[in-house]
Amino acid sequence: MMPTRVRPVAPEFYVTSGFGNRSGGFHWGTDFGRNGGSGGQPVFAAQGGSVVMVGPASGFGQWVVLDHPTADGSGTTVYGHVIPEVRQGQRVVAGQRIARINPDSNTNGGVAPHLHFEVHRYVWVQPGPDRLDPVLWLASSAPPATGGTPVGQLQADVTLLSPNDDGPRNPANCTLAIVHTDEGDPNGPIEDLLGWLKQERAQASYTLLVGRDGRIGRSNDDNYVPWAAGSPANERGLHLCFKGRASQSRAEWLAQGRQLDAGARVLRDWRDRYGIPLVKLSGAQMRAGQKGVGGHVDTVDAWHSTDHTDPGPGFPWDVLLAKAAGNTTPEEGFLMALSHEQQQRIFTELTQKLPSRSKYRTNDEPVDTLAGMVLNIDARIHEESTEREALNGVKSAIDLVRREAGRGDAGAQAVLAKINGGK
Repeated sequence: MMPTRVRPVAPEFYVTSGFGNRSGGFHWGTDFGRNGGSGGQPVFAAQGGSVVMVGPASGFGQWVVLDHPTADGSGTTVYGHVIPEVRQGQRVVAGQRIARINPDSNTNGGVAPHLHFEVHRYVWVQPGPDRLDPVLWLASSAPPATGGTPVGQLQADVTLLSPNDDGPRNPANCTLAIVHTDEGDPNGPIEDLLGWLKQERAQASYTLLVGRDGRIGRSNDDNYVPWAAGSPANERGLHLCFKGRASQSRAEWLAQGRQLDAGARVLRDWRDRYGIPLVKLSGAQMRAGQKGVGGHVDTVDAWHSTDHTDPGPGFPWDVLLAKAAGNTTPEEGFLMALSHEQQQRIFTELTQKLPSRSKYRTNDEPVDTLAGMVLNIDARIHEESTEREALNGVKSAIDLVRREAGRGDAGAQAVLAKINGGK
């Protein structure tokens, strides 16, 4: 039985231009290409339906447009820069070959060979709100009969593509994963940062970013060069921005378990997808051409293209890379299993100044909690010590009275009588 929704190209294809803002204007579809060239490669129907338009089309050279009845999933799909292999009015099923990618830039609209794929909610229309993001639409699709692994890139929770880029690239050639902090409100939603980066006046962008709530946002497709750290770091790297500040301490970072988990998921994907090893690099190692992970500050040391210091000296590289590799320690595993509220409470106890817990404290002035925890791990320890000292003092005084009374001291004998209840 044929699946109801199929990717329009073979598994080795990846996204070369996503749906959204681009430096040349809004891109209303998604482009797919492959290493070694896309010309002549087959194109498959993404859903069952009928061929409603086929042949010459402005900007595409030629196209195929399929209408999908409700029984097949509804909507309309467009396949541009192709040589059609179907005729108008023909019925096709999901996964059926319908065209091949035109290898000739002279007749395919003047572009490098690739597939331009569009999804319309209802029928084909000019640019507007009824055009859908094809990557999201294909999220639950099956590969065509050629088999293999899914194409594309890590699916973010929120995508707002930035027009701030230096054009397309092959992400398989990237050698670095570069970590940044945005220096804004660490608790702010990722939508705020994505919305800012979506504006040309921001003059900046990243590949992906992660918020404290663990959600992942996409600012640029993997195959586009972001404006993140200057050249050549922009071209050589995939850039991951943490909502946070370079001034944060290690303890502050470790309290953000969900954010570190999300960042580790991104680095793991880039390792598996593009072969970037989970190894922390220095600036000198970056400059020498080694592959691995580093911070914006390391690119400054390598090439001096900017003057940033993020993600800061407190950033927990060891924990992040261990989590990405699946090698967290039992202690880290315990902390990351706690809720965000529980982690915050532990963080407060370990780092903020609080009063002593002893009921014998002389004031409520804050003390360094780490020292206070050593002195008052349990307030009872201090209280017991104080009480024992007082009792020892009383016992010593009574022993002294008894000794003096035994020597015939009348005053001591009177005091001893009172201690003994007048007996």
